[in-house]
Amino acid sequence: MKKYFILMGDVISSRTHNANILNKDLNMVIENANIVFEKFILSHLEITIGDEFQCVMDDISSILELMYYLDISLLYFNIKCRFAIGYGNIEGNINSSSAYNMLGTGLTYTHELLNNKNNKNKYRFFIQEDIIKEVSLNIIGQLLDDIQSSITEKQIQFLYYKIIKKYNNKEIEIKMNIKERNVYRYNKKSKDKLIREVFTQICLLFRKEDSNLKNQYYKIHRIPNSMIKEIYEL
Repeated sequence: MKKYFILMGDVISSRTHNANILNKDLNMVIENANIVFEKFILSHLEITIGDEFQCVMDDISSILELMYYLDISLLYFNIKCRFAIGYGNIEGNINSSSAYNMLGTGLTYTHELLNNKNNKNKYRFFIQEDIIKEVSLNIIGQLLDDIQSSITEKQIQFLYYKIIKKYNNKEIEIKMNIKERNVYRYNKKSKDKLIREVFTQICLLFRKEDSNLKNQYYKIHRIPNSMIKEIYEL
């Protein structure tokens, strides 16, 4: 049975929001994400129960980018969410047009993880039949949560224009009414580069062949051949 990547999300403290405004903003973000990630989504990104949403994808890179896209988009509208990424079995065919009518271990346990009230982490991971990878990813999730915990409204605004709207630096200057040097300052303070580097490392965990994983890891970190040879000789 094939394993798939599953993204689920849930609005935090949804009852504190105006229901009509929350529904409007959440639906708009979901609709836009479906358009942007159309080529990568296997099962339509959709609101399922109340303020929960989910979709199925085939690769870890796309699902991390989608999570980041949703996170920044929703924060821009003052909507905080928790996210769970699962990797596990889905029985039968993928329902491409809806999040419903699908069963499997991957869906069941990812949903349980999302709704685990004892887990306070914003980013959560379930990896079927690979506890080492699951533990590793949940540690990374805690670090991502810590990175994002101090983000300011201005930094969220900057990321929204950069990542969601895809404005260039000059357009961001005008939109935010700031000087050029402040664009670079916001870029650094928002930790966008760091988050993408973390995503790159996560993707390495899902490389199928050890030799390719090693080569890619050594290349990214520019480990010299002399050191690699010394490691293997040991």
